[in-house]
Amino acid sequence: MAIKIAEVFHRRLVNRDDLQGDGKNTAVEFRDKFLKDLDNKDWWDDSSKTIEIDFDGVETLGPSWANEAFAYFTKFNVKPAKFFTKVIFKNISAVKKATVRTEIETGYNK
Repeated sequence: MAIKIAEVFHRRLVNRDDLQGDGKNTAVEFRDKFLKDLDNKDWWDDSSKTIEIDFDGVETLGPSWANEAFAYFTKFNVKPAKFFTKVIFKNISAVKKATVRTEIETGYNK
């Protein structure tokens, strides 16, 4: 499964939840719409399951958005190495990937 995030969701990824910024296009909304299957320990334990997220067209990625959308899954004790083999990022800049990596390494902080 591939998600072209800028096309199907939004190009500015900055609001953690409905209380941040204008409360639109939130990480919680993205996670609930597109990453629902990942919210299950069995998904992370199944070596055949992966997801691809294409960042082509994404202009901005905020740390709190990345934390809520991706680091949320560290609740299943998912380490960065495993996370990045299961969740494949395409067309992502080095800065955006570093933002995601930092959030995964520090874990979920709400």
